[in-house]
Amino acid sequence: MLVFIAVGFIISSGRFTRSDLLAMAFYAGLAAFAWHPLTAAFAIMIISGVGVIFTGSGGDVLELAIALSLVAATCAPWVVITHSLLVATLTAYIAATGTTLAEGGMFGIAGIAAIALLAGLAFRLLATREGIFIAERARVEQDLELIAREEQERIADELHDGIAHDLTLILFHARALPKQPDKDARTVSLTTIEDSAERALGSIQSLLSLMRDTQTEAPASRALRYNGQVAEAIATLGDLLKDAGIPTTVSASDDNQCLSPTAERLLIEIAIEAVTNIIKHAPTSQFASIRILDRPDSVTLLVENALAPGVAGGAATSGGRGLWRGRQRLSQHGGSLEAGPSQGAWVVRATVPVPADSSAKASDIATE
Repeated sequence: MLVFIAVGFIISSGRFTRSDLLAMAFYAGLAAFAWHPLTAAFAIMIISGVGVIFTGSGGDVLELAIALSLVAATCAPWVVITHSLLVATLTAYIAATGTTLAEGGMFGIAGIAAIALLAGLAFRLLATREGIFIAERARVEQDLELIAREEQERIADELHDGIAHDLTLILFHARALPKQPDKDARTVSLTTIEDSAERALGSIQSLLSLMRDTQTEAPASRALRYNGQVAEAIATLGDLLKDAGIPTTVSASDDNQCLSPTAERLLIEIAIEAVTNIIKHAPTSQFASIRILDRPDSVTLLVENALAPGVAGGAATSGGRGLWRGRQRLSQHGGSLEAGPSQGAWVVRATVPVPADSSAKASDIATE
């Protein structure tokens, strides 16, 4: 707009002078602040300096003082200081040469420069605050999205870890019930169906309460069914496999003092997932075994099931949500999880580390 105004004055006067050229260059420099403030600031300083030295115009100093607002709003502090010093130097030069600066004009330019500086700094402060607010809002939105994802994962875990396990048992025994050879076997299936249905119903009711009211306590983890004890858990899970018609051996110490409650819970979750996969994907397994292997620096859960002849290893998939989440949880605590076929069997191996002080304590107890 200023360039157009300058062109209009040139056309109306019918001549193009050096001052008009400097004015148009100055206005172009102002427009360059939208592209590259540092380049624009130095362009304006050079143009104004040339104008003052070669034309002795106080108007160039005044324009330079006004431009200080843009410099203060967009440039680094050292550029603002350089611009201010140039305004002061050119003002002193004009006042000393006594060319076009009116009496007292030096103070007027100083006042305009001060106002421009304060206006630029105020704009810079507002822009900075707005940037902080935008960044804070983005951070809050990201946190809320993370919380929502965590809540979705927690609900999915509850559905998979508890309810899906019970429904798998119900489905298996419901299918097997008409084929049971004797009354005792049917009684076992009916009892398993009834107990699993009650547990699934309780889990669903607790989960619904949790979803409706955030103040409600989360549903009890399925690990708590076994009092958080690995030995008790794998003994019960071994019985489930036997009830499903799969010969199963169980081997575990009754006292794992070196395991933390978190480690025991993780191993129980993996054991339940492995047993559920056997019942769901490989119900014709020839035999199975669940073992706890104690080592000085780690404890390993080993679940194996020998596949029936002609059954592909993919019958007990390693790509499901349960094993994926188990691997994720174990890695967060320094453990590891491996699952895959091995010599005609499907093997799930979960390992959790044992803290050094816990190992030493367990060794002392064994020595006593």
